[in-house]
Amino acid sequence: MRVPPISNLGSFGVFKTKNKKTVDEPVDKPLPIKYDSVTFSAKSKYIRKYETLPKEIKEILSPKDAIDMFQSIDFLMQGKIKGKEIGHGDSSKVYENPWLNGYDLLIIKDPETSEQTIYSANTLGDSVWYDRDNAAIQIIKNISAA
Repeated sequence: MRVPPISNLGSFGVFKTKNKKTVDEPVDKPLPIKYDSVTFSAKSKYIRKYETLPKEIKEILSPKDAIDMFQSIDFLMQGKIKGKEIGHGDSSKVYENPWLNGYDLLIIKDPETSEQTIYSANTLGDSVWYDRDNAAIQIIKNISAA
């Protein structure tokens, strides 16, 4: 048996093809928008939180580090990770914030209380930022680290 050369191998015959012409139909009216904002990725909410940080923190914290910080805060709140606890109170805990030197993370069980008693080896200052989605998450100034 004689084998044909490779250049002669292939499909033989005529194939039937169909060409369908389509016309782009114009949209009469646009679809209604149900929400004010559109989320394109899971990280966009962290960028929005970064924009709410005070100027003093934005000067030392890059947006990439802010995304990592906010993700770890979410994981801490969900119990997926454990943070280094540096203080506690009756209804609150203070965690070290490795992304911001001189600032710590305050988690409050009841953010509606007007006073918080916190026991800590560090001297803690006032709250400089709180999460608008969950006011129980706050960033406080660590006076003893400054």
